[in-house]
Amino acid sequence: MEYVLLLLVALVVVVAIVASRFVEQGNPFPFQKRGPIFSQIERAFLRLLEKAVTDHYKVMSRVKLADLIDFKKSTTSKTKRSALLKLNSKYLDFVLCNPDDMSVVAVIDLVNPTGKNGHKASQDWFVSGALEAAGIPYIRMKIKRGYSLGDIQQCLISRLGAPIRKTEPIIKGRFKTGPTRPVKPLVASNQPMGKIAALPMNPALSQKLTPALSHSQIKAQSTSMVQAS
Repeated sequence: MEYVLLLLVALVVVVAIVASRFVEQGNPFPFQKRGPIFSQIERAFLRLLEKAVTDHYKVMSRVKLADLIDFKKSTTSKTKRSALLKLNSKYLDFVLCNPDDMSVVAVIDLVNPTGKNGHKASQDWFVSGALEAAGIPYIRMKIKRGYSLGDIQQCLISRLGAPIRKTEPIIKGRFKTGPTRPVKPLVASNQPMGKIAALPMNPALSQKLTPALSHSQIKAQSTSMVQAS
């Protein structure tokens, strides 16, 4: 009886496996969503690259090599067929484009010399040769921690001679803000520093002002102060 149950269980498993294969073969869309398009390193580098080029260039990502170059008119059909197989299988990490007409300016690839990990570990002779033949600058940057805007800008300037303005260093701290223009001194220029010039008074206003004490009251107060002393 136990053997019969084991045979039935095995039969059910085999039938399920065969049925699942038939279902997969009959499904025209056997797809599922992938994870993030860019790795953590690529995302960090892309953010720095976009800040480094500012509005001088547009940054395109994951571009097929076949979309950047074309065949010469004298190329034979046989040569085109063999080259297209390689062109369609090559992807570039980042492409710098002119923002006015989106023409290609340069290509940037991230390189990991210690291992692939989704990045190019060694130079691809076909990619570098194709870009060189097409006259497109090819920049290969090693993956490392601590890339700064200045590093990327300096690399682009040295390779492209690009009119990229280097980012000024940020100085941290508080600064005491002062007046934006010279303040006119209160001391008159024709008098010594110890004496302060009297401000002119409006004649109409001076007529309206009356002293708090009369002349006789002031004289009486002075006499009483002398007698008290």
